[in-house]
Amino acid sequence: MAILTSSDLIGFYPEFSTWDATGLSAIVLRANVFVEGQVTIPDPVPDELKLAAAMIAKDMAQDRRVTSVKQGDYQESITYVNNDPKVEEILNKYRKNRGQKMWMI
Repeated sequence: MAILTSSDLIGFYPEFSTWDATGLSAIVLRANVFVEGQVTIPDPVPDELKLAAAMIAKDMAQDRRVTSVKQGDYQESITYVNNDPKVEEILNKYRKNRGQKMWMI
């Protein structure tokens, strides 16, 4: 299930309406992968989680964060660290290990 669609991103940030479909899809995919790796996604996806993904997409679009590309089976590596406290506040509500205690032996 996609957290954010291209239409959602344009709804939050109209400036993305001028982007070509390929570039827009790529940035949305990267933001979705980043968020999906960190949270448990409820169905339906809450608007605040879509907003967090849109904020991440906007931040990722600011500069090139792809660090390597592998040909054949397409694979790319990106470097991204989110430092926005509002985004972190939203993501913390849906974190995968929220409420679970971690035990070290």
